[in-house]
Amino acid sequence: MNKIIVLGSANMDMVMRTSRVPEIGETMRGEGFFLSPGGKGANQAVACAKMGADTWFMGKVGDDIFGGSLADGLASYGVRTDYMVREPNVTTGVAAITVCNGNNSIILDGGANNQVTPEYIRRYERELLSASAVMLQLEIPMETVYEAVRMLKGKVPIFLNPAPAVPIDDEILRGVDYFTPNEIECRMYTNIEIRSTEDAFHALHILRGKGIQYPLITLGEKGIAYYNGTENVYKEALKVKAIDTTAAGDTFSGTLAAMIVTGKSMDEAVDLAQRASAIAVTRLGAQEAIPGIEEIVKQ
Repeated sequence: MNKIIVLGSANMDMVMRTSRVPEIGETMRGEGFFLSPGGKGANQAVACAKMGADTWFMGKVGDDIFGGSLADGLASYGVRTDYMVREPNVTTGVAAITVCNGNNSIILDGGANNQVTPEYIRRYERELLSASAVMLQLEIPMETVYEAVRMLKGKVPIFLNPAPAVPIDDEILRGVDYFTPNEIECRMYTNIEIRSTEDAFHALHILRGKGIQYPLITLGEKGIAYYNGTENVYKEALKVKAIDTTAAGDTFSGTLAAMIVTGKSMDEAVDLAQRASAIAVTRLGAQEAIPGIEEIVKQ
């Protein structure tokens, strides 16, 4: 069985390209505006599904035009939405994304994602416990993330992508199997500023000391550092021309989980996740930028 439940956020991304980041109080011209289904949870669910995993999304959207569009989009990628709720009288989460020279800045209104409560997920406890893996991020209320970890700890492998980064109790971190911060997020949990491979390995040691079984630190264009169950490993990034990094981390996280549940080793899973992420950043958008498994196995 390779059933993955992604418990997390779904947003409609409103994206525009600019030549530079505007200063406070400044109005400037942008170009290329488009709407793109997003949210870290939904993006990671799409990545899992495109990698062939039996993927189910658990979360909430509003009973509005964006909510219907997001639900239809997930279904079109093969993500099951049986556990997804359209919350009445609440707006769907939205993200305003500015893309500048291949990098992005994001302002987020959580909307219906803020209604993903512990009570909601307790209704699906049996389903969560039946999964091969459960994926979490931090765009839903923290009390819900905590409830999920306590419910699943030691019973179902937990993948936690700590974005956007906020403090997490050590008790909760001890229940996490796979932890995938980027280098900035990692600093919050280790107090290590990563400037070298040695720094990255030191941060991995600290994360393992908190009880995390498999910490992985994504380093953008510098690559990745991770613990594979036996030793710390550093791998360089694949060289590509990035035009939009919006989906990079979600593509990596979703691909990693999909590969792990299908029996790949950590090293194999990381290789494939790096390939998928490298392809995603060469395309605009989020879910539509994520490659399928047939693209990464050709590389």
